[in-house]
This record gives sequence, structure tokens and C-alpha cells, in this order.
Amino acid sequence: MIRSVIRLSLMMLPLLGVAQSKVVVAFKVIDKEKNSCVDVNVKKNFTFQYENSSGYKDLKSLVSTKCFNSYAITKISGNFRIYISVPEYESQYLDFTITKQSKDTLYLGEVYLTRMYPEISEEIQKPSKSAEKEIEGVTVTGARKKFIKLEANKTTYTIKDNDLLSGGSAQETLTKLPGVIKGYGGNLTVNGKSMTIYIDDIPTGLSGGDLENLLQSLPSNAIEKIEIISNPGASYDAKTGGGIINIITNGRALRGINGSASLNYQFNKNNRVSPSISLNSRLKSVSLQLNSGYNYRENDKTTYYKREFTSFTPSIIFDQKNIENKYNRFYYFRPSSNIRLNKNSNLLINYNLSYTDNSNHYTGESLSSNDIEPINLLNNSKYSEDNTNHELTTKYKVKLDTLGNLFDITASYKHFNKNSTNNSIQNNEGVYKYSVNDIDYKSDYFQVNPNFEFSFNKVGIKMNTGGKYSHTKYTSNGKYNLLNTSSSILVNPDYNSFRDFIYDENQYALYGELSKKFEKLDLTAGVRYENLEFKNKVKTTDQSIKYTFEKFFPSFSLLYKFNPTLDFNATYRKSMMPPSYSNMDPNLTNYFDEFNTSEGNLHLKPDYYDNYEVSLSAWRYLKISFNYTYSKNINMLYYETEDNSLTVNQTTRTFHGMKNYNVWVGIPIPFKLVTMGKKFFDEPMNMDKMNFIYLYGMYNYYKVNDYPYLDKVKPMWFYVIYAQLILPKDFKLTTFFLSSTDKGYFEIYKSYKPFRYSNIELSRSFSNKTIKASLGIQNILGPTKFNSDINNFNLRTNYYSRDSDQLFYIKLSYSFDKNRNIKKENTIIEEDTNSNSNKLLPSGPLK
Repeated sequence: MIRSVIRLSLMMLPLLGVAQSKVVVAFKVIDKEKNSCVDVNVKKNFTFQYENSSGYKDLKSLVSTKCFNSYAITKISGNFRIYISVPEYESQYLDFTITKQSKDTLYLGEVYLTRMYPEISEEIQKPSKSAEKEIEGVTVTGARKKFIKLEANKTTYTIKDNDLLSGGSAQETLTKLPGVIKGYGGNLTVNGKSMTIYIDDIPTGLSGGDLENLLQSLPSNAIEKIEIISNPGASYDAKTGGGIINIITNGRALRGINGSASLNYQFNKNNRVSPSISLNSRLKSVSLQLNSGYNYRENDKTTYYKREFTSFTPSIIFDQKNIENKYNRFYYFRPSSNIRLNKNSNLLINYNLSYTDNSNHYTGESLSSNDIEPINLLNNSKYSEDNTNHELTTKYKVKLDTLGNLFDITASYKHFNKNSTNNSIQNNEGVYKYSVNDIDYKSDYFQVNPNFEFSFNKVGIKMNTGGKYSHTKYTSNGKYNLLNTSSSILVNPDYNSFRDFIYDENQYALYGELSKKFEKLDLTAGVRYENLEFKNKVKTTDQSIKYTFEKFFPSFSLLYKFNPTLDFNATYRKSMMPPSYSNMDPNLTNYFDEFNTSEGNLHLKPDYYDNYEVSLSAWRYLKISFNYTYSKNINMLYYETEDNSLTVNQTTRTFHGMKNYNVWVGIPIPFKLVTMGKKFFDEPMNMDKMNFIYLYGMYNYYKVNDYPYLDKVKPMWFYVIYAQLILPKDFKLTTFFLSSTDKGYFEIYKSYKPFRYSNIELSRSFSNKTIKASLGIQNILGPTKFNSDINNFNLRTNYYSRDSDQLFYIKLSYSFDKNRNIKKENTIIEEDTNSNSNKLLPSGPLK
């Protein structure tokens, strides 16, 4: 019996040798700011970990002073990671996967470590840039790209190198993010909540058409990441309403001249052209970056209004059709510099210049029925607008000690000016009337924001505290000559009425925030004190209103990690939204004729919000979320008309008691899950290299207590399908489709038709991924349509709009980076492996 056992053991030895074969794992440790190896005198701590059913388990901890490190690890299939800890640097995980097909050499690329006192504003941790690298014909799998990062109070989407989201404009990218909807009013909402738009951590200060022009014109290849901050903490302004969309532009500078150039051409019967360039360089202690581009857009839009004036008996029906031809030109120039003053401090300077030139042509036809004197009104209007925006931001940051305590102060100034002119001719049954107006807008904004970060390492608590002062001044001066019977005013306006509006705002704020990380739990709690005062005045009528608000705004967030793949998140925040000065401005802001006008409302009140959110997520992709928002006041669009009048004024009015319930679910379905079943979860998951469908569904119930709805408020459902197919020859096909239900209310709009977005794109990279080409179609299932009813006092309005038809596009981009490739990496690996310069991981089986 013993002989048999010995004989069997001898027979098994070769098999055990195979089972315990090694894989050499190698990587470099790079200082991200210097773009060179971390100092060889600094000790680098590496902890190798293996993923099992209960999470990651430590295998062995090693210490090295080298830049290039290589280790042998037992070749057992599974997910591994290396926890890299270096004094004065932010710790980082380096993920990698071993499969049966893995070669004997696994190069994980360069690990870029960020100093704890960075020169540039905080960035999302990027995985190794050699996520997949080919070494002399041998392909190895390294670190996986992570396009989604979940934190206690925000979700970050990486845009750069993300085929689903990169390419096109910022607005197109935003509408592809889960939960982001561009609804009937044209504003972007996230999970039913209105959001404030930031760019590089600074509020844009723009709204309406000005903000839409910016988002339509900013190319997505200039964007590094987008943060959806549903319940911002105390360090953010309280006046952000339902949350913040923070667009972070590319901000990493390397030595030499690096960057990318892109061209996006879209066409149907209209044309859209968007060339852009992004450059960055590093000269000793100075980092330089430039983003610049131009955008030209042509667009047609058809709008129908069917209005029922209920103060008449019988009601008078008024049908109106408008055709709008838009021509938009947008230029932007965004240089930035980052100056390292000394070892502990640096200065960041950003400048942003943008210029917009819009030319719009409106033709309108209005017909009445049931009227004693039938109306047949034709209107021809030409609207032009140009605006210039200047922004200057400086940030000084200094390390106070070696314990992680920091101080920074940010100051920014913005100047925005716009001029709009409108000439219109209307013909009502042969009676001609002419109108002209000229409006100048100017706004100036200044803010200063000091901030301290303290680390209490003994108790594991971090504290963030600071303050803010800001001042905003907005003026608009309108000149009018309306409904004149003489056509000479089109040449010599001879203005006979004037509206001068002034808005002045001062804001003071103090805040404090504490955060602590436990083994599986992250907690953050804070409070913000806001003192806000604004005054508005109409000079020509001597109307003046002043408001002062003083309030504390608490916030709280919790993130609990059940295991490495399952997270629970809960947040609460109290916030406010003061009325936009554009909604208070009495000057004309929209279409005008004898029966249509628009003006602001001086008497609007701030919105106050209580925002609650809980969510459960798995694998960073599967997520279910519940949101509840309540506001005591809410400012909403309103069409007002007097008794026995056919003139409609579009304005804004304060309503009371807004409640919004929102539930959404996102489910990824990899194709391999269908074919492999449970075995799929034993394989490494890399969504970027996987065929999958991502299903997203959202339930949204929105009700304002005292709004005059037509009938009982019903919720709306939204459905989204993403799909990605990896095709032969490295082609990638991505599709996107969004649809709503045809019944229900979206805010105050009662829907009658589902509104849909759709997109399909085929892309491929060439020349070692330096060139990328894409072909695609927007609105592949037909143009975007909106059809809804709005009910107001004395007036019911049915609204229908139709946007552009199918839009074909071509996207080309070229990336140039002198630091892109490192030659002969595998030769170095072999030499280092043979020299046995580092300790090896244990060769026994992993348990």
C-alpha cells in the first residue's frame, strides 16, 4: 500500500510542477507630477492580495527602493491586486488578472503616484496607462480600466478613452449618463432633480441658451471626467438646488509637447463642424496646458402651440406654428498653468475665453377659431446675438506640515457680456406691424474661497473647514420700438421705450466637515452657514426688491462596503436655489409678436430643498437608487393671460410644496453571463473589453401642491439601453437608446408622446491607439419629439416640437505623446527576473 502511494506521488510531481508554475509580474513606480521614477531613497511598500469569496486576502508584504520592480507569483487563475504605499504619496491599488492563457511575463505598466500635496487640483486615480500592452508580439493582460468610481457623495465617470462617452459634445455625453435627462423645459435633470453646472470646480454662472451653447460646443475629448454630485457636502455652495454636475477638463501635463487634435463633422441637410486641440507640456517647475476649439452648428426646429383661451364662451382656439433656423458659432480658448513655487506649495492659474455668435431666423403662422374676428397672423423675425465670456481663476495651495494638513485659497473673476437684437415683421390679414429691440447684458462675478484640511491621524479623522465670499452684479438695458406701423424703424430704430434692470448679490459662507473611514464604512458629516442678500431694481419703473436669507445647511453621507463588489450608500443634504436673475429680468427673453411676449418676475422667492438618497451598487455598474426631494418653494415656468385677452406672457412664478420621488435601476448583462452561467463570475470582469447590454430604468413622480394640473398627476417611466459589441479587426460597435412612457407628468408637463434619443457608432483605433476614427448616426429611430399639455389660469396649451432629423457624423482624433511608449520593456523584465534582485512571492498554492 505504501509503495502504491509513493509511486502515485512520484507520478504527480510533474503535474504539481505545472500547477505551481510562476508568472513574473513587473511594474514601474512613477511620480505623477515629475513624470519620473519615485526617488530611489524612498521605501516603497507593496502588499500582494488575492480575491476570494469574502474579499481580498493579503499574501505577502514586500519593501523595495527600486523604480522597476518584478516578482514571481504562483500561476493560479484569479483576480489580484498590489497595494502600493509610499510615504508622502497617495496609496493606490494596481489590479491585474491571471488566467490559464496568461504568458509567463505580465507587465503591468507604469504606476503613477500622486503626492499627498498635489500641484494640480485633485484628479481621479488613473490605472496604469499600459492596461493592455503588447511586448514583442506577446499580449498580456494588465490593470483594468475603471470608468466608474463610486464614493459616498458622488459618482465619477471617466470620459477620456471611454468609447461609450467620448466624442461629440459635452451635452451629448451628459445625456448618455445614467439618470441624466434633458426634458421638456430644456434643462438637464439627474434622477428628476435640477442640477447646477460646474466646470473645473467653478460654477459656470450661465443658464438657459447661454449654458446650452457652452455644453453643445465644448467637445467631450477635452473632458477628463464628469462628477455627478447628487448631494454635495458642506464645502459646496448651498445654492446648488438638487445637486452638481462637475465637468473636469483634461489636466495632466507631461514633459515635452503632448496632446490631441480632433474633428467632429455632423451632417444631414444641415452641417455641424467642431475642430479642437488640446496641448500640454512641462518645463521644469511649470506645467502648461491649452484647450481650444471652434464649433459651428446649423439646426432646424419646428414648434406647434395649440392654445385654448378658457375665459371666452365658447373657448377660443389659437393654433401657432413656428419654424426656427439656428446658426451658432462658438470659439473657446482655455490656457492654464501650474507653477511649483517650492517643495510644499504651488500656484494654479486658469484663464477661459469664449465667444458666441448666434443668428436665428423665425417664421410663424397663427390662426384662430371661434373668434368673432378670425386671426391669420404671419410673422417673420430675425434674431442675432453675440456674447463674450472671460474667466480668470487662481489657486494657491500649500502643505502646512508632514501630517497631511493643507491650506488652499481660490479666487476667481468672471465677466460676461451679451448683445441681442431682434427685427420682426408681422402681417395680420394685410395689416403690417414692425418691431425692433436691442438688449445689452453684462454680469460680473467675483469669489474668494479659503480652505483648510486637517488630518487627525491618531483617531483617523479628517476635517475640512473654510469660508467663501462672492459678489454678483448683473445689468440689462433694453431698447424697444414694438408694433410700429412704419417699416422705417427696421433701418432707423428710433427706440421709444426702455427697460433697465439691475441685480446685485452678496454671499457669505462658513463651513465645517468631518470624515472618518472605518474598515468597511466611510462617514462624512458637515454643516454650512450661508448669508445671502440680493437686490433687484427696474430703473425705468422705480421698482426695487431686496431679500436677505440666513440659514444653516447640514449634510451627511455614508458609504458601507459589504465586500469588494457590493456597496450601500446613503446621503442627506439641505440646499437652496435663489431665483435666477434671468428669470427676474423684465426685458424680453423669448419669441415676440402681437399675441406672444415674455418677461421676468421680480417677486420670485428662493427654492429650499431637502434631498435624501439611498442606493445599493455591485461591481461599480449594477445599481439601484431611491431619491426623495421636497421643496417648500419652487419657481416654475408659467403662461399667463388676462381675462378676455389673447395675449400670452411667458414668465416664471413661485409655487409651493414640491415633492419628487425617484427610483432607478441599472443592470449590466454581459453576453458571457448567458453562455457561461455562474462560471462567468470566476473570470476577470473588464467592461471595456466585453460584449454587454446595460439596461437602465427610472420611475419619476413629481408634483407641486398648488400647481393647476389638468388632472391627477401620474409618474413617468424612462428606459435606457446601452450596448457594446467587440467586432473582428478591433472594431467596436456602441449603441444608445432612451425612451419615456407616453403618459404621465414630467414636472408640469403632461406627456402625450414618448420622447426618445438614439445613437449608434462604429469605431476603431489605429497606429497603437494614436488615431481613432468613428462613424455614427444620431436619432437613428427618428427625430426627437416632445408633445405635452400645460395648464394655466384662463389658458390650456398643447405643445409639440420636433428637432433635427437623422444626423450622420464622422469623428477623427489624433493623440501625440512623446512619453507614450517605453521600448524593450520585456528585455528589462527578463534581466531583472534572472538576477533575482527582489524577494519572490511564496510558490505554494494560494488559500
